Amino acid sequence: MAFPKKYHLIAAWKKAQQNSGTLFRVSAIGLNENGDVVDKAFNRSRFKRMGGGLHAEQQIFARAKRKGVKTIIICRIGRRNSILPIDPCPACAEKAKELGIKIYSVKAADLDV
Repeated sequence: MAFPKKYHLIAAWKKAQQNSGTLFRVSAIGLNENGDVVDKAFNRSRFKRMGGGLHAEQQIFARAKRKGVKTIIICRIGRRNSILPIDPCPACAEKAKELGIKIYSVKAADLDV
C-alpha cells in the first residue's frame, strides 16, 4: 500500500516514542474512506506487571463507528527508534474484519526513514 500523507504517519510514530511506556511501542492511525486521518492511538500498559496491554488498534476500534474509520495503519518502534515489523494479533485482526476495517503495517521503506 502506498501511504498517503506520510507526515501524519511520522507524527504518530513520534507520539508513540514519547507516550508509550511499553517495551513494544506501537502507534495506530485511523483513516476514513477519503484517506484522511481521523484518529490516532498508541499502545498502553494495563497492568503494572508484565503481560497484557491495551493495543493501539483496540482504542481506535472503540471510536471507529463514530469517527468513520475504514483503515488502520499500525507502526512498531524499536528501542533504537527504528521501525520494526508488526502484524495485528489474531483478536485485533478478527475485530477489524467484523467491523469492516482494513489493517496495514508500516515498514521502514514505506516512510523513507
